[in-house]
This record gives sequence, structure tokens and C-alpha cells, in this order.
Amino acid sequence: MPDVTSRRGFLGLVGASVLVAGCAEKKELSKGTAVAADKLKSLVPTRIPFDIPGLKPDLPGSEFVQPGYLTRPAAMVQAVTTKPLTSGKEVTAMTPLWGTVPPGLGSNSYYDTVNERLGGTVRFNISDGNTYGQKLSTLLASGDVPDMVCVPNWELIKIARFTEAANKLFADLSPYLAGDKAKEFPMLANYDTAAWQYGVFGGVLQGIPWQNDPFPFATFVRQDILEELGLQHPKSGDDLMALGKAITDEKKKRWAFGGGMEQEMQRAYGAPREWRKKGDGTLIYKYETPEWAASIEFMTKLYAAGYVHPDIVANKDADNKGIFGSGQMVVYRDGLGSWHENLGRFQPDNPKFRQQIVNPYPAQAGAKAIMWRNEPASMFAFVKNGLGEARTRELLALANWTSAPFGTQEYELVFNGVEGKHYKVDGGKVQQTALGRKEVAPTYMFLSGRPNANEKSQYEGLVQSLYDWSTLAASLLENDPFVGIRVETPSKMAGLAQPTEDKMQEIFRGKRPVSEWSKIVKEWQDQGGNEAREFYMKVARENGRL
Repeated sequence: MPDVTSRRGFLGLVGASVLVAGCAEKKELSKGTAVAADKLKSLVPTRIPFDIPGLKPDLPGSEFVQPGYLTRPAAMVQAVTTKPLTSGKEVTAMTPLWGTVPPGLGSNSYYDTVNERLGGTVRFNISDGNTYGQKLSTLLASGDVPDMVCVPNWELIKIARFTEAANKLFADLSPYLAGDKAKEFPMLANYDTAAWQYGVFGGVLQGIPWQNDPFPFATFVRQDILEELGLQHPKSGDDLMALGKAITDEKKKRWAFGGGMEQEMQRAYGAPREWRKKGDGTLIYKYETPEWAASIEFMTKLYAAGYVHPDIVANKDADNKGIFGSGQMVVYRDGLGSWHENLGRFQPDNPKFRQQIVNPYPAQAGAKAIMWRNEPASMFAFVKNGLGEARTRELLALANWTSAPFGTQEYELVFNGVEGKHYKVDGGKVQQTALGRKEVAPTYMFLSGRPNANEKSQYEGLVQSLYDWSTLAASLLENDPFVGIRVETPSKMAGLAQPTEDKMQEIFRGKRPVSEWSKIVKEWQDQGGNEAREFYMKVARENGRL
């Protein structure tokens, strides 16, 4: 599964336009909303930590570093003692998947077991995560949504009228969760408050948040292939270009890079994740910075040199993971969760497969690297509006059950399946069986979120390496002027992102000259970017950030 900012199969302009038309043709576009997160206290749950007796991390966590567990607990705690589904009604859910769709109901023992524990049936409508935004847009425009819908934040921010659609289609959860009411759902009350605050849309608590990794993405490499070729990790953009030449061999069907590297280069050149405060007290957007322009020029050279896999050149939404797993591509950008997902997917068939994370690097050797800071939540699960109190509580109970954290029986079942059938424990480490690889896919976990833990100890060295990388990344975090403010992007600005970045992708591929970027930025400014700047500057001033 890709990471947050990183999981950007960008929503098509046509899809965004359909949603605009479907929701409110005659209404003025939303000009954005913003409120200091602490002022949302009355809408969200009061946090009540769920402590698991005897569970202590081997590597202590901090604000930006997940606690690390080098071994699996000998016993798991049952967090929820009652079955959440009691009505006898089937639950319908739409979720993304970055990988192979598992067998469906009636042909999947993993589904059978989880549904038995839940007390009812969840029927998933699983869609390709790479193109999920397009399906999501069509669904919202239709107004006919399933009982629960998973919406990634990186898709949500591209939809011009998302808040308006959400307020119409999805339930207000505050009557069930605000303040101490969340005691009824202790796994949900266990979330960080900041994550819950990001589930507020248009002043209404609607999204059950997936607590974010602190960092949006990283560069990953096929360590096994690099070592075969006698190559080292890149320590700069210059190194990256040299790797491209050393790795790429079209006759051997091997290319250096996959998709998404543009985001790593934007970061490497020092562009902000979104907005940056200038010395004169104004704000500049990432598109407008010289660092962003420099990253475009770099990426254009990368493509022109033939170092990017042809499937990615032909289709920016192509399946990076599959190409990476095949060995046809050696370096790519992805979310941190992809590390263990790829190991679990590819190592059983290729024991030599090794994925390794690359330390944050600058564009030029010797320059200072920065790391972007993630939003508190990366995905949301929404409950359909108008189902009535009893059904809404039942679906929240389902989300509560699937929110159980690491160290619980529920977490173990959701992520690994049934011991002895879908996995075995060898030397204190989980080893997936052939049936587990076939049947257990990320599904139920998309119905909620849970506190993060660095716990994939079955993969040699992963926990320690991720912990060390995160500790370094935490020391490089860029200052964000809007941390602690819940800002909903103005509709004009949201609608401009896709066409603007589509044009950028065309520059990479030689369909537009690099010199055209300044014109594209001017169009962005005139069509809504400058208006958005005024909104964000007002928000920043009102909150003492400018």
C-alpha cells in the first residue's frame, strides 16, 4: 500500500468536474475553511489510551518515531469481547487495494473466519488503488454510496467539492463519539486526538481516521540487485542520476526508476510540501518555488536519458510494485508500509528479494536534506448517512473492532489471518503460508485506523532499519506554517492540482518544453492559486503564523 502523500494516483479533471456538477451546480465554490485543531475538541473523542499489559516496545517511540518491537508478543490480548455485528444485515464497503484481489466471499477462509468473529458479513467492493480516485469521484457524484467507504487523503484533496459531498452523503459521528461518548468504542477512543481532528469536514466529524506515518514516503531500492551490480545507495540527486546510467540496461529489461520519484526530487531540492513562509511575511506555494522548477528540470533529464521504466513512461498510474518486484525496476518512491508489504508479496517466490530504505538525500552532494511532514491522518472511513442510530452504532462497533492495536487478537486476525492456516510462528516470527498469501489481503483494516507500531519483526532487520531511518528523518523535518490548524483546501485550488500536475508529467515525458512551466504556474495563479494564497495568509495571520 502506498503512503500518504505518496499514494497519488491523481484524480482526473473530468472526475472532479462530474462531482462538481453532481453536488451543487448553482452554488458558489467552497473558498476553504480553517480552524485551529484545538478548537475542534467538542466534536471529537477525548483520548483514552488502551494499554496492553506487558507490552513494551524494544525501541521507544517518540512524536515522530514509531515504537519498535523486535519480537512478537507470546500472547495476544482480546480487546473486544462482544461481536460488533448484531443486526443480521450485510455490511457493504468500498476499499482500495494495491495488489492482487483475493478470492471473494464463499471462496475465502480468511473472510469466513473474520466475519464469524464479527458476527456478520462484510462484502467488499475492492478497487485498484492506483486508479481509486477516479472510481471514488464517480461514486460520490452518483450519490449512491455503500455502508462504509474508505477515502485516502491524497485523493480527497484533489476533489473540488469533497466536503460538500461528504456532508450530504456521510453520517455525522459526533453524536456517538464526541468527548466521553467514545467510551462506548474504546479502540476508537485510543486514537491520537490530532488524527480525529482531521476527520472533521465542514465543521462535522465524519471521517474515522487512519493515523498517519509521520513521514509521507521514502526512496526504496532492490538491495539484492544493487549489491549484484556493486552499487551504493544514492546520497544526492547527482548520485541518483549516476545510478540511472549504471543500472539501466534495456537489453536485460532492467531500468533504474519507477514512478513517484518526482516527489522525492521535489523534497531533495528543498521545495515545501505545500506552503512556505517567505522572509517578507507572505506565503509561497510549492509550484512557485525555484526548488520545484529545478526538480522538474532534473526529472526531465531522467526521463530523456531513458532511465525510467517504459510502463511508467506510458502510464503514470502503472503498477510500480509489480515492476519493482520483477526486478525490471530497481529504485522507486513509496510509502513506508510498502516495505513489509513488498517483502511479504515477493520474497516467498524469490528468496533473494531484498528491499531497503534510502536515507533522505539532498539534490546536490553536501547540501542539507529536508523531510516533509505528514498530515495527522492519511485515510478516512466514512459511514453512510441516513442509516439510523442503531445501524450507525453497529458500523462504529465494526470500526472499533478493526481498530484494535498491535498486541491484540483482533489486530493479529485482521493482519495475519488464522495461525496454522494463514501463517505459522517460527522462532517468534510470523511466516505466511501459501494460503495466507492467496487469501489475506488488506481489506478489513481499511474500515478504520489504529495507532502505528513498527512491528514487522518477521522480516530480518526491518524494524531496526525503519527505526533508525525514522530517527534520522525526524531530525530533518521542515517547518510547516499550518501544523496544528485543520485547513480544508479551497475548491478552486483543489480542482487545479490535477491539470497542473498532468502538465508537469507531460514536461517529464518531453511532450511540453521545460520552459513552459512558468506559464503553467501563471495559469495556476490566475485560475485560483492567488485567491487560495489570500485565504491561507488570512488563516496564518489569524493563528499567529505570519
